Amino acid sequence: MFSIVRRGPKSLIIESNNVDEVKRYFRKELGAATKCDITSAFQAANEDYTIIFIVQKAAKIVKSNECMDILILQDEPDVILCKVLNNDIKNYITYSRIAPRIIFMRVFGDLNKIIDKIKEDNEYEKNNIINLLENYNDEGTIVAFTEKPIRRRVNMTDINEDALYIRQNYSSLIKTMRAHALRYLNAGLDNKDWYEIEIKIYDRYGAYELHYDRLLKILEGLELGVILGESWTKDYPRLFMAVGVYRVRFFTFYDPKYIKKILVGSEFLEDGMRIVDYDVYYNRKKINWTDVIEDNLRSKNLLSEKYRKEILDKIQKSDLNDIKSLETEIIKTRT
Repeated sequence: MFSIVRRGPKSLIIESNNVDEVKRYFRKELGAATKCDITSAFQAANEDYTIIFIVQKAAKIVKSNECMDILILQDEPDVILCKVLNNDIKNYITYSRIAPRIIFMRVFGDLNKIIDKIKEDNEYEKNNIINLLENYNDEGTIVAFTEKPIRRRVNMTDINEDALYIRQNYSSLIKTMRAHALRYLNAGLDNKDWYEIEIKIYDRYGAYELHYDRLLKILEGLELGVILGESWTKDYPRLFMAVGVYRVRFFTFYDPKYIKKILVGSEFLEDGMRIVDYDVYYNRKKINWTDVIEDNLRSKNLLSEKYRKEILDKIQKSDLNDIKSLETEIIKTRT
């Protein structure tokens, strides 16, 4: 649900004695797209892509201005090389190698403290990501940092100025990064505790499974935290009146009032229909919707309309489609 570390795009350097024919093969036969420079290539490619640098002579360090072309292709390097070996185009390729992989890490707080903590486990060179890609593309791995969610494509503008080059192979380094991710992250927050929040779901029509799945999609899509437990419980909206509610224990770095804003925006649909009631508790104290009023919007449905738009703008299309589909199913339970 809460991604801290994930892989970036792969890179493949190909030396050719017939650059035009190799470029034609990758574009026409494999569907590769041309990018004009290294920045636009990494901007367009996500973890499912390979960036291909075509050169006439592959030196130990290949500069981007030495490339005859830069292509991106949605496939793994080994799959690409297998296709090449099974085609006559292999006669025009004189050398190939994998360039360093990229690991993205989501960070909060003081990045310098996170980098210092990483230094306890790894030696590194620090620079911006483009300079590292230009000057260290023979071996090793690059670690880049961002405060933005990393389940979606990471924009170059969202990457922190400081990135690390670590002379360690990708497969072993990403295992280390994932194993120590929380330790690194907590160093940036001065080992500050996470917020433990209780979310109560209530629906008088009883569509709890649909609401839970929808809530999970929203929390995952926004990468807000981690669900640590869930259970049925009772609430008492009036004296001696008990109603069943579904309780979710949620850990997050975000302020509880921010989580309340997200949930206020999730209670209503675009047409103003209220489909669920979310209560948020922190330290056993309920956070009311009036605690998160903005822009003098003193009507809950108007406030929800504002927050809902903000939520949907931040969620990637695949998650958004799932949320809309669940909302359609929820509406069916109203009749």
